[in-house]
Amino acid sequence: MTDTTYQTLIATINHNADLLEKHLTEGVFVHEQKEPSKTWAVTHHLGSLRPLIECYDSNGNRIGHGVNRATQTLSFCEIFFAVPISGVAILRF
Repeated sequence: MTDTTYQTLIATINHNADLLEKHLTEGVFVHEQKEPSKTWAVTHHLGSLRPLIECYDSNGNRIGHGVNRATQTLSFCEIFFAVPISGVAILRF
């Protein structure tokens, strides 16, 4: 994926997250993971212990994930994947 395509994807996701936040009056945070990794460390400051998490690979495909509940706090979570991957995570509370 080219950097321009990646930036377009991020802009679209952020735009949609902004609309969700505006219309649903809920907190939304978008985490960008540019380097492929099996573990994404996300500091979100949403004040939610178990936010709803949606993950997308760098091609925009929704992907499955796991969350480490032992390290999760009101402002941090770790998202796990079977293989190293880059993309974005959208967190909402």
